[in-house]
Amino acid sequence: MFLVKFINHITTKPLLKKFSYLFIFLVLFSFSKADAQQQLATQIQIPAYSNMTVGQIFQVLNEKHGTLFSFNSNILQADSVIQLSAYKGSLYGFLDHTLGKEYSFKEIGKHIIIQFTPQRMAVDVEVQSQDKNKVVITGYIKNIRTNTPISDASIFDRDALLSTLTDKNGYFELDVKKKISLIAVNVSKAMFRDTSVLVIFPIDTEVGSKRRKFGYFTEYEQDNGFYRSFFGRVFLSPAQSIQNMNLGGLFLYSPYQISMTPGLSSHGFIRSQIVNKFSINILGGSTAGVKGLEIGGVFNLNQYDMEGLQLVGGFNVVGGDVNGVQVAGISNQVFGDVKGVQLTGGLNKADTVKGVQISGIGNMMKESAGATQLAGGFNHSKGTVSNQVAGIANIGNKVKGIQLAGLVNIADSSDYPIGLLNLIKNGEKSISIAIDQDAYLGVQFRSGGRVLYSILGAHASLKDDNTARYAFEAGLGAVFLHGNRFMLRAEISSRNQFTDKFKLLSNNHSSFRLIPELRLNKKLSVFVAPSFNYVSKEDDAVTQAGKTLWKVWGRDKNRNSLFGGGAVGLMLRL
Repeated sequence: MFLVKFINHITTKPLLKKFSYLFIFLVLFSFSKADAQQQLATQIQIPAYSNMTVGQIFQVLNEKHGTLFSFNSNILQADSVIQLSAYKGSLYGFLDHTLGKEYSFKEIGKHIIIQFTPQRMAVDVEVQSQDKNKVVITGYIKNIRTNTPISDASIFDRDALLSTLTDKNGYFELDVKKKISLIAVNVSKAMFRDTSVLVIFPIDTEVGSKRRKFGYFTEYEQDNGFYRSFFGRVFLSPAQSIQNMNLGGLFLYSPYQISMTPGLSSHGFIRSQIVNKFSINILGGSTAGVKGLEIGGVFNLNQYDMEGLQLVGGFNVVGGDVNGVQVAGISNQVFGDVKGVQLTGGLNKADTVKGVQISGIGNMMKESAGATQLAGGFNHSKGTVSNQVAGIANIGNKVKGIQLAGLVNIADSSDYPIGLLNLIKNGEKSISIAIDQDAYLGVQFRSGGRVLYSILGAHASLKDDNTARYAFEAGLGAVFLHGNRFMLRAEISSRNQFTDKFKLLSNNHSSFRLIPELRLNKKLSVFVAPSFNYVSKEDDAVTQAGKTLWKVWGRDKNRNSLFGGGAVGLMLRL
């Protein structure tokens, strides 16, 4: 209360008014610095180590004091070996002594953020104007060493959700609502040490207010291509990309945001650093992330993570991870990991998926942590995937479960592929030639996994009196026994039959056969395959009273018939 009364008193004196802001800034800035360095002020004791890596040192500090470290591996390599002398003192002193003066350290939550900041900046801030409705804070940012202006530095206040960038002269203006009593002007610029200036305005109420919750994304410095993506290039301005680079993984929480477009948002320029519980984008919007619900007309852009439910008529784009459900009319694209469900009429794309991808056109991912892909068109996985079901094609590295496609399956390893053609690197690929009980000579191609495989075949009759001179076959087989000299297969297949002029006949030949196979060497084997068959009557067969007759057992061209048969042949492994 004494400080508040003193502030109100001195700011009523015209001659002292200009000096009050500087005085207040110095007092409050010293308070905030002392309050903000709790972990860095922790007293530690480290024995001497020889040939120890930076990563191992951080691991020791984590085990002893529970401290987490985040840093860019491009500027500080975890496998760098250093000689460490015994140390007793504050954590800040240890880091400063070990890593050097070119690094700065910032506490956010449980994390110590290590940044490479060889440059220093000077901040000159003053209140340019005051009226009933707003206050304008202006200032210049300069390089201390060269005394030159610093352009594209981020100026922001995390409590008031205000942000801007300096121009080429290092100048900035920050419009502030009069009702705000305290502004923390934070300045960030890549390669420069962060600087903060606190400004308090003379009002008739007490200064204290509930501070806005903020956080830090620990993996923000991993370049995931969000700003280089199509939506990042088209809908995010260069200024937003610069602010992201300056502020790094810092984000703030807000209960809601509303936007017409990314440039017309209730959060203004700082929108891309805010995580909202509820976000609605009339056409489209850009935020740091969502922890709740986001609804968009055409597109939703999240720089970091999305937790909860995301609905859009067009595109969802998330630069970090997704934990929840994404529903999009055209596309869901996630540059990180997905735990949950992606549902779209078009294309789903993610890094690692633990859950389900469902799409009308296609699903794409790099790796699976127990995922199933369902698509009307195609599925593609560069790593391991649990199951893939597609109307046209599936492509995977290692498929643990079923791989079902209307046309083709491709994988390095897939034991249960079902499709017309299966190109499995460690699976079945063979050609056989055989003759069956009806004197049809057939060539069959088998392709698939170590258990399931598909069959494609062509047959020609060796008899001139057969109405069906040719037949094309498709089927599914399974390997039950796989020995060095003996194998046992079971197959089901169906033949479409044609005349000598390749006119399709209506009668169909379906078979179930067992294939005991004796391997002569690694490539060649011989087999005799008993079969159980069903054949419908031929097109010109005579019926009785317009009804098709059945023959329970035995081949009869004028009737639908069930009969036994067999085939003998040779099989060559490719």
